Amino acid sequence: MNLAEVVWKSASADRVALVEHSTGARHRYGELKANVERLADALVRRGLQCGDVVALRCDSNAEFVVACHGVLLAGGVVLPLEPRGSTEDWAAALSRSKPRFVVGRDRATADLLIDDLVAAGRPGGLPSAGGGDRPAVLLSSSGTQDVPRQVVLTHRNLTVNLTQIDLVHRLTAADVVLGLTPFGHIYGMQMAMNPALRAGATLVTVSTPFSGANLLDVIARRRVTVAYAVPSVLAELALHPDVERYDTSALRLVFSGGAPLPLDVAKTCAERLGVPVVQGYGMTEAGCTCAPPDGEPITPGSIGRPLPDTETRFINPDTGAEGESGEIWVRGPQVSPGYLVEPGVVVPFTDAEGWLDTGDLGRRDERGYVTITGRRKQVIKYKGYQVAPSELEEVLLTHPNVVDAVVVGVPDDLAGELPKAFVVLNRPVALAGVAAYVAAKVAAHKKIRLIEAVDRIPRSAMGKVPRDAFDGGGR
Repeated sequence: MNLAEVVWKSASADRVALVEHSTGARHRYGELKANVERLADALVRRGLQCGDVVALRCDSNAEFVVACHGVLLAGGVVLPLEPRGSTEDWAAALSRSKPRFVVGRDRATADLLIDDLVAAGRPGGLPSAGGGDRPAVLLSSSGTQDVPRQVVLTHRNLTVNLTQIDLVHRLTAADVVLGLTPFGHIYGMQMAMNPALRAGATLVTVSTPFSGANLLDVIARRRVTVAYAVPSVLAELALHPDVERYDTSALRLVFSGGAPLPLDVAKTCAERLGVPVVQGYGMTEAGCTCAPPDGEPITPGSIGRPLPDTETRFINPDTGAEGESGEIWVRGPQVSPGYLVEPGVVVPFTDAEGWLDTGDLGRRDERGYVTITGRRKQVIKYKGYQVAPSELEEVLLTHPNVVDAVVVGVPDDLAGELPKAFVVLNRPVALAGVAAYVAAKVAAHKKIRLIEAVDRIPRSAMGKVPRDAFDGGGR
């Protein structure tokens, strides 16, 4: 079944579907569903064929909901672009997928405007475009090998994962759901946007950047019942001096994702808010795979148990033997069929039996709860965003005074990790200028936050850098 049809199947026309916190705009289910159908109709009239890719460049608000589900309903494949990304990021994404259209709200960066499509289309009447194993979305990921790629997720992947999540979180039409991460990322799309709309709940959207103080204000003013946050925001909330001044009595659950949640942050937030603060686990390649079951006692520091129909196994990285700790592998119907390497060509990343090596390390306790103990992969997690070191290293090496470079993640209490660059220079230059050079070429969340000059960067006989040798000290 088509993901858009699943999400909107039980929509009650008069209920409030979405509230844009920054403007106060309220959108009802009937209005949004009709706009989804209008946009889908307009795209078909413009020649969109099943399987055509449509890039979206818009913020995480009602426009994204309408554009995303409209493309899906028309049979297209959604490619979300980071609204504040760099031109280099956009160019790379577009070159891989060759979209038929770029849809947005700004004529300077889009072929078609969302408002124009909605105005031109007619609600209802389109035959079902189907779904199943057809691609639904292409989401950016740095994978397990630190290489930016586009993950193919099918209608079946996403609809099954919605059912799995619903069996754990049990959202209802009475819930007011706050999602802090962009809807163009797997966490924002599959933990907040789609589950809330499918349940008939009210989805609250926010503008970025965001902070712990903003979170408290939204929870209080919008009577939020379930908040999907990231560790960096919760770390700020834990230190906020005036938490108790805000009315958070409607809140029943805070869920953290995108990066590891420090145990002390979870404990402090739970004590101050008076509700469970839990974390789950997932990745773009496999959606949500683990979460604490609603209402069960929580194992502190864990990511919960595997979702229904999801299998995990733990492989000793030295011996290859399976046990209760080691490299985490997952298998389930939500796991993507692979990476898009060029239009129509998808390369699988699972083994022959459908198992995905997540690149993370963990252990399983006697209750089946999983705890992450480390990460083998090199991807840096900055405020829940993925940052590929190799991407920043490539940009650094285009600087006329940088002859070698390596980028690593440095632990940070608020951000999770900060991207730090170690550079070898051919002459003394201001390091701030080198960092600014990179910042002008990448998205804001990919900026180098720390930088240090070194005499040399050691490499193995195969040319690989022992990243563990860089301790993150210095500037």
